[in-house]
Amino acid sequence: MTHASSSAAGFWALLRPLVWRHRWTILAAMLLVGISGTAVGIQNVFPKYLFSEVLEPKDIDPAERTRRLLMLLGGFLLVTLFMRMVAWHLGYRLFTVVRERIVFALREQFFRHVNHLCLRFHGEHPSGELFSYLFGSPLGNLIGFVQHCSMFLPASVMTLVSTMAMFWLWDWQIALVLIASSLISVWMMNISRRRVQAISSDFQITEGNVSGHVADLLRGSKAVKLYAMESQVAGEFNEQARLIGRKSLERDVRSHFEWMKQEGIGYVTFALLMAACAWRYRTGHIDLGTVTACLTSYAGLTFPLQTLFQAMTMYGAASASAERLGAVLATASTTPDPVGAENAVPQRGALQLEGVHFSYGDQAVLAGVDLAIPYGQKVAIVGPSGAGKSTLIQLFLRLYDPQQGRVAIDGIDLRSMRGAELRHRFGVVPQDPFIFRTSLRDNLRVARPDADDVSIRQACERANAWEFICRIPGGLDSQVGEGGATLSGGQRQRLSIARVLLADPSWFIFDEATSALDTVSERLIQQAIESNLGDRTAIFIAHRLATVQHCDRIIVVDKGGIAQDGAYADLAARDGLFRDLVRGQQLH
Repeated sequence: MTHASSSAAGFWALLRPLVWRHRWTILAAMLLVGISGTAVGIQNVFPKYLFSEVLEPKDIDPAERTRRLLMLLGGFLLVTLFMRMVAWHLGYRLFTVVRERIVFALREQFFRHVNHLCLRFHGEHPSGELFSYLFGSPLGNLIGFVQHCSMFLPASVMTLVSTMAMFWLWDWQIALVLIASSLISVWMMNISRRRVQAISSDFQITEGNVSGHVADLLRGSKAVKLYAMESQVAGEFNEQARLIGRKSLERDVRSHFEWMKQEGIGYVTFALLMAACAWRYRTGHIDLGTVTACLTSYAGLTFPLQTLFQAMTMYGAASASAERLGAVLATASTTPDPVGAENAVPQRGALQLEGVHFSYGDQAVLAGVDLAIPYGQKVAIVGPSGAGKSTLIQLFLRLYDPQQGRVAIDGIDLRSMRGAELRHRFGVVPQDPFIFRTSLRDNLRVARPDADDVSIRQACERANAWEFICRIPGGLDSQVGEGGATLSGGQRQRLSIARVLLADPSWFIFDEATSALDTVSERLIQQAIESNLGDRTAIFIAHRLATVQHCDRIIVVDKGGIAQDGAYADLAARDGLFRDLVRGQQLH
């Protein structure tokens, strides 16, 4: 299959279900628009009858001439107001409703699919690129093409057909000139479509990369201020803006050149038509009214022909967009939910790694790891940066699957469980919790959307968060800035703990939960953690070894495996990596 044919197949595979769902409304809109286009063709021939029936006849009296003129004007207004304007507006209204439904369906389909894909996919596709798919040119090109074909193309086709039919009745030689010119125009359109498709595809790739880069710059506003990087970031932005500017210039100039070629064909054709009209008039085959109608009708054909050309051009851009969207929608998750029989997530049980090998691309992280964490045990995972500590957690959460071996709970492979159900049983407190740009209440309900205010308050009190929430104007209704910018690090961390307490999970994971906090905030959070664990499993990832002294067990990860495993006092007393880490932080 050629690239062009695969693009066409992808285009229709993406749109066909949505168009079919609204087929009757779209057909009604196209019918109304087609009536409007026919009216334009009829409008184009009125000058013939003005000359032939009103102005040229010498043997009619003034009253008859006036009557003919009034009838002609009345017919013109009837065609213009009802067949042209009313039909056009009704068709437009119908299609606008369908268009918005299709846009919503495409956005929902894309967002849901991307939202369920694994972290490996999100690591390869920056958020700015994905955002451009939803609200940038890819979706805009698709919907623009559908609207163009539904709202403009039927009218243009009917205008061309009705005009050509009347030309054929008047003089078939002139009609042949128009048919030949139309075929030449279509041929040029097809060539241009393929070229514009390649141009648009190249531009969209650049646009996605630039969007991702600029989005990163905007998200890092706090770091920019902190490190006085304004000039450096402005330079990077200018570089990206110049890049997209160059690509935009190249796209527009090259596309315009393709447009100019089609327009040039129109000028040559008009010259041929004038010569043909003069020849047929001089030989007595047509009258002056027919000549006038031919020339005015040809001018009326400019927009329909341009519409056809534009449809070809837009199809190229839309195919490129559909190919990009389809590629994402066809991407399968590397952590798919089980098909057929599935196992429920146990309420409690040991967390197990059995012969696990894992790598990010060509970079091996874990090699043959065996580990079991009995239920209720408090475990700290420590080790140098990049040793694989966070990878172990991501495997337990099934954000990734191992390339070899298996991850299990109570002997049940995680691959036989639904990922969302599994992650609902874990309460995760990351080092830098993400705070959504909404109210405090909605941020706390992330893991339990049906929680009432009483439950929310109890969770916040247990997390030592209620005191500062009460001091904020609006309390739970207070709107939080983007990324939690209006809250301190300790406040964001306590909100994160309140979230997981509200969800009442079976397993807790604390990923550097206190590493970036001041002493007071760290003490409050440590108290909240220790007083709420109960008999449940808790896993701590830590660089501050002082925070893990009271854990039941220390697991030292290094060089893709478990280097040491034991109690804090035992590991600190014997030679090994853990004692080196303790000495490095002067912890005794």
